[in-house]
Amino acid sequence: MLSQEEIIRRKEKKKKILMIAVLAVVGMFLVLGIATLVLSGINNSIKAQHMSGYDQDLMKSYVYPPADYGFNIFDDETYMGLDRNVWISDGAVRTVMSETNKVNYADELQFMYDVLNFIINGDYVEYNKIFTEDCFDDASDAVKRIFQKDRFTMQQLFEMELEYLQRYEQNNQAYTDVKVTYRIHSNNGTFRPDLDFEDGSRPVVYTLAAEGDAFKVSKLLTYSMYLSGLYD
Repeated sequence: MLSQEEIIRRKEKKKKILMIAVLAVVGMFLVLGIATLVLSGINNSIKAQHMSGYDQDLMKSYVYPPADYGFNIFDDETYMGLDRNVWISDGAVRTVMSETNKVNYADELQFMYDVLNFIINGDYVEYNKIFTEDCFDDASDAVKRIFQKDRFTMQQLFEMELEYLQRYEQNNQAYTDVKVTYRIHSNNGTFRPDLDFEDGSRPVVYTLAAEGDAFKVSKLLTYSMYLSGLYD
């Protein structure tokens, strides 16, 4: 039979073993927590660097001719001779959308067809109505510089193409991403200061939020930004 002293000694030993085990588990969780924070910080830093790179690319400046808000682009013979069709692409096949056949296409593509016409006609009043109230709240200064407009002239868009990318739901809200590609003849920078004067192109993605039977643009990114996955 164990003495009272031996029983107490064994109980103390068990307590020490249990305490060591608890401290080991706590220490393991602390190490994992610190490692997670460090890795998260590294990932956030890398993400911020990549996003900064995209922003810097958008902030490049070009020299443009003075903007003429009274100029009617439809009087420009060179522009009128360019491909001014609105092409619809599914990645393999391309068709032309027009006023007479646009009802045959998805509602989102019809919406973007009208948006292109707002841009061409310099209708900045109607163009500025297409955005949700919070569209640019979380956008960087570079994105706002390129896509948030108060006023712009008629834009000589050509080689226009719309591509339906995807439809999805998030927080009970339906969204559709549409890729928009075009070039601007004699760009004057009032609408796209990220494109050069000589017919430059940089595809963009309009994210459309369904609002009943209508749509509003909730996000606007360059296609390269969209593909990066950094702006989800």
